[in-house]
Amino acid sequence: MVEESNRLLDIVDYKIIDILAKDSSTTFVDIAKRIGVSDATIHIRVRRLRDLRIIGNFTISVDNNRLGYDHLAFMGINVEPGFAEEVSDGLSFYEEILEIHEMHNRFDLLLKIRATDLEDLRDIVVNKIRRLPHILEAELMTILKTRKEEQIVPIQNEIEITSWK
Repeated sequence: MVEESNRLLDIVDYKIIDILAKDSSTTFVDIAKRIGVSDATIHIRVRRLRDLRIIGNFTISVDNNRLGYDHLAFMGINVEPGFAEEVSDGLSFYEEILEIHEMHNRFDLLLKIRATDLEDLRDIVVNKIRRLPHILEAELMTILKTRKEEQIVPIQNEIEITSWK
């Protein structure tokens, strides 16, 4: 799927994605000026990128610490064989769980959790996560300091490679 999508994209698409990834509030007119194409081209390209599901949503990036959610933790969970999907579905309802990743390693699932304080974190773990059926083991890893947290992989290499084609 990735290779197929990459063949559908050209340098204009990559530049649009790069600009919107850095600031999704950038207007199509501004993007058009920066890239050197018409704003109608940007509209068409963005609609196509959305149809291809390369662009999902236009969102904002917030500083969770400034919002009071300054406790970050990861939790590794092992579940009964055959119940990873069911447990993942149950965990998906909790807004404090930002990410759920299925793994085939030390843990079956890896969660990213945000909380307001230690008491809130404890409540999430004890009264929400641990109460779900089919969880065999859980290990909480609290984060002391985050040095880098990105939501998109850099596409500068694709822009450079595509511009040479």
